[in-house]
Amino acid sequence: MRQEIESARAAVATIAWAAVGATVAFLLTSVHPALAFFAGIAVGAGMYFIFPVIGIRTEKFKRRDWTSHGITYFFSWLAFWIILLNPPFGDFVDPTIQAVSVSPYRAGYNGSLACIAPVGGAVSLPLGPGNTSVYVLFRASDNVRLASVSVDVALGSGGSFALAPRPVSGFNQCAGHRSELYLGGTYNVTFGASASQYTVTITAVDTAGHRASVAIQIFPQ
Repeated sequence: MRQEIESARAAVATIAWAAVGATVAFLLTSVHPALAFFAGIAVGAGMYFIFPVIGIRTEKFKRRDWTSHGITYFFSWLAFWIILLNPPFGDFVDPTIQAVSVSPYRAGYNGSLACIAPVGGAVSLPLGPGNTSVYVLFRASDNVRLASVSVDVALGSGGSFALAPRPVSGFNQCAGHRSELYLGGTYNVTFGASASQYTVTITAVDTAGHRASVAIQIFPQ
């Protein structure tokens, strides 16, 4: 009966010790995930020395007892660590930029646009009659919240300028485009098509300082 009582106390202590190991792994995750993983395992091995210190008598523990506590520690530690890696405790995920598309555009137009998705990071854009501008639509998102979204445009002949993207709400001008289903986090910019080549770089930064960038080349024709 005493041995069963000690085993029960050890099981509770194992779960509490797993929370300690998860905290250590969480603090080291920003250094390197592999270091965090092995540090968490190393903390688990410390049960052999910690249990006697907190009054748990382990001299009668057999190999199967330690194996059982080791398995309990591992899965409890892994669960606690995963919880800590996610909001609201932590944010280790970069933002995403997706569903980029480009269309010819003329100022003041508010109808549907035939947007083209870049292939291999480049797109040839037939301006057609009346179109003098480039319309770029994209989606930027994060698992917590974006701190900023910016667009930089570099001309093929030299020089560059920055644009402030506008959030898309209500009517999405790229008819039939997949981002039409996800208006929240969808942005667009427009600029005059006066050069033969542009490199558009979209950058998203989240509240934890993680960033993602996507660059596309546009060749107005």
